[in-house]
Amino acid sequence: MRTPFAHKSAFTLIELLVVIAIIAILAAILFPAFARARENARRASCQSNFKQLMLGLIQYTQDYDERLPNVSDNTQTIAVPGNWTSYTSSPTVFDPSKGSIYPYIKSRQIYICPSDSTGQTQGQSYAINSCLTPSAPDATSKLRLGTSMAAYDETTKWMAFGEEGTPTSNATTTDDGFLYLKILSTDTGTSNDFTARHLDGSIIAFLDGHVKWYKVEKIKTDGYQVGGKVSNPASCS
Repeated sequence: MRTPFAHKSAFTLIELLVVIAIIAILAAILFPAFARARENARRASCQSNFKQLMLGLIQYTQDYDERLPNVSDNTQTIAVPGNWTSYTSSPTVFDPSKGSIYPYIKSRQIYICPSDSTGQTQGQSYAINSCLTPSAPDATSKLRLGTSMAAYDETTKWMAFGEEGTPTSNATTTDDGFLYLKILSTDTGTSNDFTARHLDGSIIAFLDGHVKWYKVEKIKTDGYQVGGKVSNPASCS
């Protein structure tokens, strides 16, 4: 006797297309969530970096009569000894290990945001607040000499470090470790801005040591670069 040919089940073309469509919909829903979760982890790592930087800065000031470190901006074309960090331009390359606060931190990775691909190439992501330094570099040392911590009455509102860049481009980062912001109409030079690489916002560290994420516009409208004194700000030229 002949055994009847067994019928083999299989997906039809319509069923296959339906499965593919469902997978595509799930991917469209889940991938942004995965990307957001990954960026949240990177933001947490960046906040940790800022906290380590602030611990180093606070220890530095305790050892140097409560004075903030000296700072050099991009008016200098070569590495300047005594700067809070060290960089050379054309191309921009940072070597934080030669900076004045590095002995209290002892890790170059602390200076780099995990979401900053350009900073990973250059060696640094973070910049010090220009409003913490005198308006002109010292004629002899070529540095903007660090000011006394006693000059800042509300350290909870004074930004110490920020993430320099462009809000519209995650590929931009600090060019000299010096975040200069025009505050008054009389301020001269090219103004910097904050990156928005962390979920459309930026992280800043305050002089009292605390670290927080904000939308870029809130950082500026609340005047954290000048101690929250939005009604009567000081010049940061």
